[in-house]
Amino acid sequence: MMAKTLMLVFMTLIFSTLTVEAQRVVFDIDELGIFPDSEGNAPANASVNCDPALKSIGSGLIEAGKKRQSYGYSVQIFFESGVDAQTKAENVAKKFKNDTKSNEEAYVFYEAPYFKVRAGDCRSRLEATRLKKNIEAQFPGCFIIECKISYPQL
Repeated sequence: MMAKTLMLVFMTLIFSTLTVEAQRVVFDIDELGIFPDSEGNAPANASVNCDPALKSIGSGLIEAGKKRQSYGYSVQIFFESGVDAQTKAENVAKKFKNDTKSNEEAYVFYEAPYFKVRAGDCRSRLEATRLKKNIEAQFPGCFIIECKISYPQL
Protein backbone atom coordinates (compact mmCIF):
# COMPACT_ATOMS: atom_id res chain seq x y z
CA MET A 1 0.00 0.00 0.00
CA MET A 2 2.83 2.37 0.92
CA ALA A 3 4.65 1.56 -2.32
CA LYS A 4 1.53 2.35 -4.41
CA THR A 5 1.07 5.68 -2.62
CA LEU A 6 4.73 6.56 -3.05
CA MET A 7 4.55 5.59 -6.73
CA LEU A 8 1.42 7.73 -7.20
CA VAL A 9 3.07 10.76 -5.55
CA PHE A 10 6.20 10.23 -7.66
CA MET A 11 4.16 10.02 -10.91
CA THR A 12 2.16 13.11 -9.98
CA LEU A 13 5.36 15.03 -9.29
CA ILE A 14 6.87 14.05 -12.66
CA PHE A 15 3.65 14.89 -14.54
CA SER A 16 3.33 18.32 -12.89
CA THR A 17 6.99 19.12 -13.66
CA LEU A 18 6.50 18.22 -17.33
CA THR A 19 3.32 20.31 -17.47
CA VAL A 20 5.08 23.36 -16.02
CA GLU A 21 8.02 22.90 -18.41
CA ALA A 22 5.60 22.75 -21.37
CA GLN A 23 4.17 26.16 -20.38
CA ARG A 24 7.52 27.91 -20.47
CA VAL A 25 8.16 30.20 -23.42
CA VAL A 26 11.25 31.70 -24.99
CA PHE A 27 11.36 35.31 -26.15
CA ASP A 28 14.02 37.63 -27.49
CA ILE A 29 15.00 40.28 -24.95
CA ASP A 30 16.26 42.59 -27.67
CA GLU A 31 13.00 43.25 -29.49
CA LEU A 32 13.77 46.99 -29.33
CA GLY A 33 17.22 46.55 -30.90
CA ILE A 34 19.09 48.25 -28.07
CA PHE A 35 22.01 45.83 -27.88
CA PRO A 36 24.07 46.47 -31.05
CA ASP A 37 27.03 44.32 -31.98
CA SER A 38 30.60 45.65 -31.90
CA GLU A 39 30.20 47.45 -35.27
CA GLY A 40 26.78 48.83 -34.28
CA ASN A 41 25.01 47.12 -37.20
CA ALA A 42 22.80 44.29 -36.04
CA PRO A 43 21.26 43.63 -32.65
CA ALA A 44 22.78 40.91 -30.52
CA ASN A 45 20.84 37.69 -29.99
CA ALA A 46 19.70 36.84 -26.49
CA SER A 47 16.88 34.58 -25.32
CA VAL A 48 15.21 34.01 -21.99
CA ASN A 49 13.33 30.86 -20.99
CA CYS A 50 10.50 32.05 -18.74
CA ASP A 51 6.95 31.61 -17.55
CA PRO A 52 4.16 32.77 -19.94
CA ALA A 53 3.00 35.39 -17.42
CA LEU A 54 6.44 36.97 -17.48
CA LYS A 55 6.35 36.97 -21.29
CA SER A 56 3.15 39.04 -21.27
CA ILE A 57 4.62 41.50 -18.78
CA GLY A 58 7.79 41.77 -20.86
CA SER A 59 5.78 42.32 -24.04
CA GLY A 60 3.83 45.11 -22.36
CA LEU A 61 7.04 46.83 -21.29
CA ILE A 62 8.47 46.47 -24.78
CA GLU A 63 5.34 48.03 -26.31
CA ALA A 64 5.54 50.90 -23.82
CA GLY A 65 9.18 51.39 -24.76
CA LYS A 66 8.33 51.57 -28.47
CA LYS A 67 6.04 54.53 -27.81
CA ARG A 68 9.08 56.24 -26.35
CA GLN A 69 7.32 58.96 -24.40
CA SER A 70 7.95 60.53 -21.04
CA TYR A 71 6.98 63.67 -19.18
CA GLY A 72 8.74 66.90 -20.05
CA TYR A 73 7.96 70.37 -21.33
CA SER A 74 6.70 71.93 -24.55
CA VAL A 75 5.91 75.46 -25.61
CA GLN A 76 2.28 75.94 -26.56
CA ILE A 77 2.13 78.42 -29.41
CA PHE A 78 -1.54 78.20 -30.43
CA PHE A 79 -4.92 77.09 -29.17
CA GLU A 80 -8.34 77.89 -30.56
CA SER A 81 -11.79 76.43 -30.98
CA GLY A 82 -14.19 77.10 -33.77
CA VAL A 83 -15.12 76.14 -37.28
CA ASP A 84 -11.74 76.59 -38.94
CA ALA A 85 -9.54 76.04 -35.87
CA GLN A 86 -7.99 72.86 -37.27
CA THR A 87 -6.88 74.61 -40.45
CA LYS A 88 -5.43 77.51 -38.46
CA ALA A 89 -3.57 75.10 -36.16
CA GLU A 90 -2.04 73.25 -39.12
CA ASN A 91 -0.98 76.57 -40.67
CA VAL A 92 0.65 77.68 -37.40
CA ALA A 93 2.56 74.38 -37.22
CA LYS A 94 3.79 74.84 -40.81
CA LYS A 95 4.77 78.45 -40.03
CA PHE A 96 6.72 77.27 -36.99
CA LYS A 97 8.58 74.66 -39.03
CA ASN A 98 9.38 77.13 -41.85
CA ASP A 99 10.10 80.33 -39.90
CA THR A 100 12.10 79.12 -36.91
CA LYS A 101 15.70 78.05 -37.09
CA SER A 102 15.30 75.37 -34.42
CA ASN A 103 15.18 71.65 -35.12
CA GLU A 104 12.18 71.26 -32.81
CA GLU A 105 9.00 69.59 -33.97
CA ALA A 106 5.53 71.20 -33.79
CA TYR A 107 2.57 68.96 -32.91
CA VAL A 108 -1.08 69.63 -33.72
CA PHE A 109 -3.64 67.86 -31.58
CA TYR A 110 -7.22 68.18 -30.41
CA GLU A 111 -8.16 68.43 -26.77
CA ALA A 112 -11.87 69.23 -26.56
CA PRO A 113 -12.89 71.89 -27.48
CA TYR A 114 -9.50 73.28 -28.60
CA PHE A 115 -7.05 72.56 -31.37
CA LYS A 116 -3.59 73.12 -29.95
CA VAL A 117 -0.09 73.44 -31.35
CA ARG A 118 2.85 72.61 -29.11
CA ALA A 119 6.47 72.94 -30.10
CA GLY A 120 9.47 71.08 -28.78
CA ASP A 121 10.26 67.97 -26.79
CA CYS A 122 12.18 69.55 -23.92
CA ARG A 123 13.37 67.32 -21.09
CA SER A 124 13.91 70.22 -18.70
CA ARG A 125 12.18 73.51 -18.01
CA LEU A 126 15.43 75.28 -18.89
CA GLU A 127 15.36 73.84 -22.43
CA ALA A 128 11.73 74.92 -22.78
CA THR A 129 12.57 78.44 -21.55
CA ARG A 130 15.33 78.74 -24.17
CA LEU A 131 12.93 77.61 -26.90
CA LYS A 132 10.27 80.05 -25.71
CA LYS A 133 12.76 82.95 -25.77
CA ASN A 134 13.75 82.04 -29.34
CA ILE A 135 10.21 81.92 -30.71
CA GLU A 136 8.21 84.44 -28.68
CA ALA A 137 8.85 87.21 -31.24
CA GLN A 138 7.07 85.15 -33.94
CA PHE A 139 4.49 83.63 -31.57
CA PRO A 140 3.54 86.18 -28.91
CA GLY A 141 1.58 84.75 -26.02
CA CYS A 142 3.32 81.37 -26.15
CA PHE A 143 3.80 79.61 -22.82
CA ILE A 144 5.54 76.59 -21.33
CA ILE A 145 3.46 73.57 -20.43
CA GLU A 146 4.32 70.27 -18.76
CA CYS A 147 3.15 67.36 -20.91
CA LYS A 148 4.14 64.04 -22.47
CA ILE A 149 7.01 64.37 -24.91
CA SER A 150 8.66 62.03 -27.38
CA TYR A 151 12.16 60.85 -26.62
CA PRO A 152 14.76 62.71 -28.66
CA GLN A 153 16.42 60.85 -31.51
CA LEU A 154 19.96 59.88 -30.52
